[in-house]
Amino acid sequence: MNTTPVSAVMTARPVRVRTETPVKEIAAMLAREGISAVAVVDHTGSLVGVVSEKDLLPLVEARRFRWWHRKEARKAHGRSARAVMTSPAVTVSAEEPVSAAAAKLEKTGLRRLFVVADGRPVGVVARRDVLSVLTRPDSEIERDVVTGVLYETLHLGPDRARAMVHAGVVTVAGRVERRSEIAPVTRLIEAVPGVVAVSNGLDYVWDDVA
Repeated sequence: MNTTPVSAVMTARPVRVRTETPVKEIAAMLAREGISAVAVVDHTGSLVGVVSEKDLLPLVEARRFRWWHRKEARKAHGRSARAVMTSPAVTVSAEEPVSAAAAKLEKTGLRRLFVVADGRPVGVVARRDVLSVLTRPDSEIERDVVTGVLYETLHLGPDRARAMVHAGVVTVAGRVERRSEIAPVTRLIEAVPGVVAVSNGLDYVWDDVA
């Protein structure tokens, strides 16, 4: 499981509209901003729904048909975000791992998820954002693992631990003082953007795990 947080790949400050925003204005926003959906918020700023291109299609199709199912009829004649929005919205939190966002995208078939904090939209993560963790160069990943995790965070110098990366898989070798120090190494490395898996081959001097 990739534990890179969603906050590392999301686009911050998503486009938001109020429930009373006219659908024509929303359609113009989508075209102008080059996006496929907007977040709908209430007077407190909390996310109450999403209006996507798909939600607006019934407005275009309305003239071709004379009867609708109740849901389609509502959207076909809606004039505001409240009338056409999809609610509740499928969301993800900024702290959740990218793997969780990927699972939700796959399960729902959505093109993007809005990222929320305290119920308010703070970002949007699309399929391409999730896939970006797989395209990061091994050299950058290795730098973050060796310098950021092993040296700076865990204070494990090259005489105690070393790492190499191939195709996103991090292989760690060396020796630490206590067995309990091994698991945190894996967790911290898994959180580095671009890491696909960790092969932890660290040995230990003292077994302090009961």
